[in-house]
Amino acid sequence: MKGEPVTSTLDDHGSPPEKSFVRRLLTVPGLVVTTALTTAVSWGATTLLTRLGGEVRPEDAIAFSLETEPGRMSGVGGAGQFMVIPATARTTGAPGPGCDDFHTWAVRNGGVDGDRTVIRVFAQGTSDKAVAITGLTIRVLEKRSPSRGIPVSCPTAGDLHFRAFSVDLDASPPKLSDESNSGAPFAFTLAKGETEAFTLTVRGRKAAYRWRPVVDVVVEGERRTLALGPPNGFTTTAVLGKRHWEWNFQDAWQLQPAGGSMPRVREVPAGSALPRPS
Repeated sequence: MKGEPVTSTLDDHGSPPEKSFVRRLLTVPGLVVTTALTTAVSWGATTLLTRLGGEVRPEDAIAFSLETEPGRMSGVGGAGQFMVIPATARTTGAPGPGCDDFHTWAVRNGGVDGDRTVIRVFAQGTSDKAVAITGLTIRVLEKRSPSRGIPVSCPTAGDLHFRAFSVDLDASPPKLSDESNSGAPFAFTLAKGETEAFTLTVRGRKAAYRWRPVVDVVVEGERRTLALGPPNGFTTTAVLGKRHWEWNFQDAWQLQPAGGSMPRVREVPAGSALPRPS
């Protein structure tokens, strides 16, 4: 039968090379090589999977939560707070007894922090890898003229003890200070399940600022910069003017200059709309 010739390449023993290769692998030396090759491939795959499975991104190795209500912070409390409510707001409700709900009441009526904002940050390690927090800065998102509105305050009932750090927003860049005066840099390391808490007292007395805290996090040499809190940040405004409404801890607002240097001259019952001080 005529047709195209069929050609193949044979080895020295007359066998096709692919069959010869299989035959050589089945010999004792070939089995040793095959076993070594299989072991090497298996080890490489296992190492790769272990490495991939063990890699931890810094942002996944730590969890942050923030407390923004001073009345719920031990050692801080609600007393000594200043807030500025928009002049167009018709205030409703009242803080209730004491100052614990003063901040919540003011925010509900559109208020922002006056002169200072206090937040407490909780950081917890969530990975088997140790995580280091190596720095803290404040990122200013916006700076504008101080907010004009209705200043309200809850007077200081006693000495306030703020723990950890304060920030001066009027400095450029914002200045971070250790309130304990220890001189130690802002840095700590967390293992899995360990928690660290610190309080930030952020002050702005020359303008209104929107800002966010930013921390530097390192896990196994890999660094991330993480911004904390809501995307729009926090707002702290300087308080303009001397006259403001002060909560009497119980059932009324009393108009007085800042610092209480003059007698109180007017009172508005709780639940009534507050006018802008004139």
